[in-house]
Amino acid sequence: MLPATVDASQQPRRQSRGGASTMQSQPILASSRAASRRTPATDRAQQPALSLVTIDVTVPGTSSASGRRALQKALGEGSRLFVIDLDKRNACITFRIDVMARSVGDVVGALAGALRRATIGRVHAVCVTHPIARRH
Repeated sequence: MLPATVDASQQPRRQSRGGASTMQSQPILASSRAASRRTPATDRAQQPALSLVTIDVTVPGTSSASGRRALQKALGEGSRLFVIDLDKRNACITFRIDVMARSVGDVVGALAGALRRATIGRVHAVCVTHPIARRH
């Protein structure tokens, strides 16, 4: 590999013995390895940020099938739903939902637009910096 040349104007100033700062007049060689490390960081910055949003939602009813259909319709097929509580006394069922979204607000907005009588509980979002490969 050939070393990459870095312009001296981009380098920090050095103090001379007299106290005045001077610029180096010779080009500085940097390895191509250091330059390639910066490339993935710029690629990641250009990608839209995604979050794994985990949210607990309580919907009316005691059958998980109707609640699951309504939640899948609101959030899409990529969401994962788990029944975590079935309250027969109050006739409601609580789901834990994992979904990839740009923000928590997107998920809450989709739920509010599709479900009339839902209660949102615990919400947790984790920012994902790398694309996650789908297993399905």
